Amino acid sequence: MMTFFNNLIAKIAANIAANTGVKWGNLVMMEPYDGWHDYIKDLFNHLGFIEIFLIVASALFWTGVYIVIIKKLWQNHAPSMPWVCLCMNFSWEFQFAFLVPYPEPFTRWGIYLWVLFDFIMYVLDLKYGKYAFRQRWGEQYGKKTYYYFVKVGLFVIIFITILMMNPQWPKLPDSPMFAAYIMNAIMSMLFITHMFTKETIEGTSIYQAWFKFLGTLAPTILGLMWMPGQWFVYCLAFICAICDIFYIVMLTDRYHKFGVNPYTGKAIPGKEDIYADTQAKLAEYKVKSENFKW
Repeated sequence: MMTFFNNLIAKIAANIAANTGVKWGNLVMMEPYDGWHDYIKDLFNHLGFIEIFLIVASALFWTGVYIVIIKKLWQNHAPSMPWVCLCMNFSWEFQFAFLVPYPEPFTRWGIYLWVLFDFIMYVLDLKYGKYAFRQRWGEQYGKKTYYYFVKVGLFVIIFITILMMNPQWPKLPDSPMFAAYIMNAIMSMLFITHMFTKETIEGTSIYQAWFKFLGTLAPTILGLMWMPGQWFVYCLAFICAICDIFYIVMLTDRYHKFGVNPYTGKAIPGKEDIYADTQAKLAEYKVKSENFKW
């Protein structure tokens, strides 16, 4: 097993060395910083089993977050991820995949998959977020023009904001880490507020909450091993962890309030009547969302 990992790491390091960067306007991304390839190669050449486990775990947990969100969007026809979070994810991963491609190819192919998931979530949320938008803002402001102006406008603003940072990433290899944890902390807070916009439990999942928590915890442990003394990142990671745990506790309490076991989706003993009422409301919400017209 260790021989397999060593050979895999050697191949990845060789591919990194062969990567010449990508043109973006008059800039050649990843080349202005002469030590960029050596920086990444050095990390991969010194990976142990624990580091590989944490990297793979983080990738799998975050992939799980996206899969659960897509499932809930399709299942409940209700927004499952705060729109700002989705825009940040889509912008970040699209740019890391195509505009400033991550120099390590194995990770880059994983980002391609995430971009595909982001696109699916974007389309489904745009389709099924209309009813929720009308419910929240009423007939006066919950109009078709306002809806697309807010949704598309926010995406453009966030995409451009992250794009403006990109030319600095090759020169400052640590900067994506700071930006990622800032965005992650914002996401953790927004998921909490997003929960209070729900009528019942539509579009929510305890598994998504756990996957996000664990998917962020794994690289935090990795950062402690690789880059000691990054106290700003530690503070952001602590904020993420506290908010994620708070979200898990609050979401669990919300599921219990509506008579649903958050892990099995079945009725909580003694709350069968509440459970039946919740399922009826979920079914009604799905029909209204699916058939909603401006």
